[in-house]
Amino acid sequence: MPLTDNQLFEILRDQNEFKVLDIRRTENITRDRASLNKIDVHTRDNRIVPLLEKNTISTSVPNENIIYNYYSNKDVSIPKVFYNEYDQTQHEGILLMEDLTPTHCNIADWEVPIDPDKLKTIIDMISQFHAVSWGRGELSAPQHLQSTEEYLKHIGYLERDYIHFRKTQTYNLGDDQFEVYEKSLQNLRENAQKHIERITTNQHTSFIHGDLNVCNMLYPLIGNARPYIIDLEAVRVGLCTEDLVMLFIHDLYHGGEMTLHIFQMYYRSICSKIPCEYTYDQFMEDIRTSIMEGIFFPLKLFVHNGVKDEELILKSLNAYQSLIGVIRPSLR
Repeated sequence: MPLTDNQLFEILRDQNEFKVLDIRRTENITRDRASLNKIDVHTRDNRIVPLLEKNTISTSVPNENIIYNYYSNKDVSIPKVFYNEYDQTQHEGILLMEDLTPTHCNIADWEVPIDPDKLKTIIDMISQFHAVSWGRGELSAPQHLQSTEEYLKHIGYLERDYIHFRKTQTYNLGDDQFEVYEKSLQNLRENAQKHIERITTNQHTSFIHGDLNVCNMLYPLIGNARPYIIDLEAVRVGLCTEDLVMLFIHDLYHGGEMTLHIFQMYYRSICSKIPCEYTYDQFMEDIRTSIMEGIFFPLKLFVHNGVKDEELILKSLNAYQSLIGVIRPSLR
């Protein structure tokens, strides 16, 4: 149930940033299991502070509520939260947070190559997001990463999607391209036990966003405001490189050579923020693992959502062919 005006006044009463004069609800948006209420807070110094109330119905504690609690005292670029509660009787999670849409825009309209200053800014933001949970075990691994058996079952689902895609796609892909998927499946299976041991012991893992696409990254429209990562519903334990593959291959792919350079920029950034050694060889192995899983993402969209995005499929294949067998260049 949405917060009442009286509850909102009580929650915001002691804010140091502003004193509430009036509260006005401006828009309601329904999305899947969530209801989003836009609220304008009119302050005593004649400002309007936009807030967003997110109500989520779930029979279990919504993951996003847990994640915002975890990050509440950490230096990460996510929206400020004023209220975070889960009602066990109503099975409803409530988040009241700042609404950044008036001052920020997602980066979906960015074209490659990205401006170097902007690129550095978002890479540093992503590495900081990963660094604060590096090697931590507070969040349980998702079902498919809890045992080797579950992970092999997950790989079986990837193979099922691949077989269906191969039978029904109309893109005239050649045998050499289909071989990429088959080699990836074989490699993922051969390394399944090693991968799960790594995840379950939190060896160079972090909390990853899990859906780090261009729509979930906000960049300021004007001024020196910081960019933000939003929509933390899919946050889970994993390899940091999974987020990199999602953003810099599926969305903002720069080609093999420049993408490798971007990954190296991230590597330098994350190593400057974590207390333990993360070798470049291990990082490159993680990149390859994430690419081998990531190439099946467009097939999942094709099979389960009817998304026929040939460009996305070809970008994934190109990234595999350009980066999987790359000789490990020294960092300069």
